Amino acid sequence: MAGKFPTLFHRWVKKTARELPDPEFRDPLLHAAKHVLHMQNCLYGAHLAEIAEGRFRFLGRTIDFGGIDRIAWRIEMGEGNNRLWRMTLSYLGWTVPLLARGAASDVAMIRRAIDSLVAQNQWDVPGVFRDVWHPYSASHRLINLLAGHALLRAAGGRQSDDLKALLGHAKFCAAFVLCNLERDLQFNHLLKNYVALSMYRAALGQNTPRLEFLERAIRQTLDQVVLSDGGHAERSPMYHALCLVDLRTLKAASTPADPPWLEATISAMQSALGVMCHPDGDIGLFNDSWIGEAPSAIELAPPPADGRLALPETGYIRLAGQNDAVIFDCGPCGPDSNPGHAHADFLSVELSIAGKRFLVDPGVPTYSQGSARDDCRSSSRHNGPHVIDTEPIEFWGSFRVGRRGSARPLENPTLGGVAPLWAAGYQNGFRPAGVDVARWVGLWPGCALLIVDVWRGVGSARAGVRFLVPGTWSALPSSAFAAGGVQVSLGVLIGKAPHIESAKWWPKFGEAQSAHSVFIHPSADCDGSVAATLWTWGERAPARLIEACAIARTLLAHCRGHSP
Repeated sequence: MAGKFPTLFHRWVKKTARELPDPEFRDPLLHAAKHVLHMQNCLYGAHLAEIAEGRFRFLGRTIDFGGIDRIAWRIEMGEGNNRLWRMTLSYLGWTVPLLARGAASDVAMIRRAIDSLVAQNQWDVPGVFRDVWHPYSASHRLINLLAGHALLRAAGGRQSDDLKALLGHAKFCAAFVLCNLERDLQFNHLLKNYVALSMYRAALGQNTPRLEFLERAIRQTLDQVVLSDGGHAERSPMYHALCLVDLRTLKAASTPADPPWLEATISAMQSALGVMCHPDGDIGLFNDSWIGEAPSAIELAPPPADGRLALPETGYIRLAGQNDAVIFDCGPCGPDSNPGHAHADFLSVELSIAGKRFLVDPGVPTYSQGSARDDCRSSSRHNGPHVIDTEPIEFWGSFRVGRRGSARPLENPTLGGVAPLWAAGYQNGFRPAGVDVARWVGLWPGCALLIVDVWRGVGSARAGVRFLVPGTWSALPSSAFAAGGVQVSLGVLIGKAPHIESAKWWPKFGEAQSAHSVFIHPSADCDGSVAATLWTWGERAPARLIEACAIARTLLAHCRGHSP
């Protein structure tokens, strides 16, 4: 309706806004605002002086508009116009730490920015509902303006015509979101809509019938978003962390008291987050995830215990000890109804050694449709077994998925007894090509990691496994790497000699860093193909070829049992 009848739709939103009470400065809003400030300081706190001059730096791009009054909200950026960059600029997250300073001059400056946002994004402008006036953008804008208002008042800022204009835009955003709830996409988008409206409810001095549905709706959405083991349905550690921020904000905004089910959900998500984080205190980069978009994991949840921790429904297993940790992806790529943030990282691993990341996911270079987006999501770019020129997921554009496989953990007791900590998994994404794949991972904390991969139904020439090592580790002769006084050696127990070449990874969105790509072809076996790689950094190599062969036989037998 919005795109086809913008004038009529604008009237409807204005009418809805008139039916809403005006927001006020209230304690629940201030409590919630402190969580929002923490989030936005992580993103913008180091660049406030630049932002005040109209220079914005985020998502791998820096654009200098020459002043807040000169922001070009619909700037031509190439790369499909980088929809995410435009959206993020319009979230106005950068206004929160500015308003927290309590200065009237900041309020006036932000009012001018909002005036230009509205003027340049009239509803008959092509594409405006895909970025600046997307409901997800308006939800962020509502949260940030209300949080900024509360922090400004707490810092001694006074009412003014400029502040009244900011709150007027926030009220209009509330009406817009109320008229545009994202019940089509659901998941993190719909939850963000509800959190934004809950912030607005916290700013009201009275009840309003238009928002009475929120508690029921939030609970229904959390039943969809949060799985039984506390993991996020999208299987993205980053979106999991962002959801935790939303829930903490929601808890603080609840009046008169937060419901018990909300606290239980937060606790479960905090425990689950630990399974997906490294000893450095931040998240693994599975699916659409990158570092710096949310507060670090250690700021959101207690550090995880050593040993073996599993999220059986989400599909992650963590093996850890002596400041070493492996995170193993052995679950679905996302929710069946909308796995928009999925990567083909089935059976992939990330590894930290002595607290330093050693095997890493490639990260996310872009959200814009094209070869870079396709490449970073492909199975051959992740640390898992793959089939050359075949994908376990059929990607459509940037956020759509067609046919897709799945992975699941294997708990066969015959796979135990080799390593003190181990995990195994099977994935069926290559079944349309007649191929079954399985992996076993064993960790000797402080010493070594053994990985055994098997393929059934494909020759060794078309099978492969790739590992990505950050460029902060120096490549040494004889397939070794060194950093910070630690040396890691690669031994191929089964398979061809490794091929090592330069590569890239994107631990922060759009910001490429150097890496080393290690590629190994498996060896042919009577039942399939097998690769076994032993990474050692201790004084004793704990595993031998005989153990790797026994594991491979068990994995191949499992694959044979799944053959048609």
